[in-house]
Amino acid sequence: MKRDPIHQFLRNPDNKAKLFMGITGAMLMTTFLIVIGTIILILILVGIIHF
Repeated sequence: MKRDPIHQFLRNPDNKAKLFMGITGAMLMTTFLIVIGTIILILILVGIIHF
């Protein structure tokens, strides 16, 4: 029988919480970057920002 390191890691509730917080933080940062990029794209298309 092979040991599953992911299952052993997630057996501990503290490790589950750390993983959840890490994934939540990554999703927030991704959302923030997408919003900033969209705003900059709209400003370029409207002509407020010139390159």
